[in-house]
Amino acid sequence: MKRSGSANLLQVGDGSYLIDAGPGVSHQLAKTGLEPADIHTVFLTHLHFDHVAGLASMLVYAWFRRRGGNIDIYGPPATSAFVQGALQYLAIPEKIYAAEMPPTPSISDLVRAHDFDIDRPSVIFHDDKVRVTAVENTHYATIPADHRPIGARRTFSYRFDTPDRSIVFTGDTGPSDAVVDLARGADILVAEVMNMDAILAGLAKDFNSSPDALKPVADHMLREHLSPQEVGLMAKRAGVKMVILTHVGPGDDAERDMRMYTSGVRQMFSGPVVIANDGDEY
Repeated sequence: MKRSGSANLLQVGDGSYLIDAGPGVSHQLAKTGLEPADIHTVFLTHLHFDHVAGLASMLVYAWFRRRGGNIDIYGPPATSAFVQGALQYLAIPEKIYAAEMPPTPSISDLVRAHDFDIDRPSVIFHDDKVRVTAVENTHYATIPADHRPIGARRTFSYRFDTPDRSIVFTGDTGPSDAVVDLARGADILVAEVMNMDAILAGLAKDFNSSPDALKPVADHMLREHLSPQEVGLMAKRAGVKMVILTHVGPGDDAERDMRMYTSGVRQMFSGPVVIANDGDEY
């Protein structure tokens, strides 16, 4: 698989803000000329492994460079528990390295996790470069609220307002009025997108299960992700200026003709639409 896990980097002046940290994020940062040690603020949309599984390696690489400064990680409830688990996972190799290094703070001394739990649009971070607003989206819509496992209480979309542009990251979501409102008038909507027919066919093959057994995951894909047409309709309703498609599914290496994604969005949205490949800059 040539595509890495979900991770987007927003650069505003000399500030670098990472949205999600999927598998391969450290390698992809290196391709941009940055290192994990250059990232001091991370925003997690939700705690599915394809959005967070690269965080532990990113933290250890940042610690190894010892450039100083904290790494602040913002995310839904259980973000702190997830980060603590990542630090525990790193504890043994950290001690081995530390035994042969000059005295240095531990990885846990450098990392600060910030859970937040909101049910309405809220500013969850600001500094002199960005104001970050979060809303709950619909990526967990099919899980009954009283049966959600730890980490599945909330999943968020983020809007970054900078001095000259506004960028919205949907994260993973199904159709959502809240995300439309969040994206109202934004310069760029960075949206997930799924080829539902291909995804469902792949699931049937991979799981080799009956339609009844596959119904929960099929409902998840159909209600908690976005088709190209749904992305286009949300972009149109929000009045955004441009759509960047990322987290493309299936998105495997055999999928060479990506026009069905962009053409599907353009059925509903008349502005520019592009598919982001790993390392693309806008």
